Amino acid sequence: MKSEQNPLVSVDLGGDGDELLAIDDVEEAFGVTLDKRDVDTWRTAGDVYRSLANELSEDEGSAPETWDRFADVLTQSTGTDGRLIQPESPLLAPPINWGHITTYAAYPFWAALALLAVALVFGLTL
Repeated sequence: MKSEQNPLVSVDLGGDGDELLAIDDVEEAFGVTLDKRDVDTWRTAGDVYRSLANELSEDEGSAPETWDRFADVLTQSTGTDGRLIQPESPLLAPPINWGHITTYAAYPFWAALALLAVALVFGLTL
């Protein structure tokens, strides 16, 4: 469970095809082919790891160093530190809140409109 002291870190995949490359990297690193029938259920790093563990020997699948290696491989293309990834870590990056950007982007528009109005008023009355 995440806490304020240890926030949950996303794998930070974009959902734009980089997740396919990350899965290919995992398959190549471990010399396996993951069962793609499970792909619709993959939401977290742990979901993908369970599919990987199913393809490995029981000893290798349950070894802590296997998780560490998996997390490093899974995050190598995102720049996320694999040591921070937990089984509950979401695969996709959190959505960007664009609301504040559109609010701020409106300020220059309104300022320009006000300047235009002032110019028209002074231009017409001169």
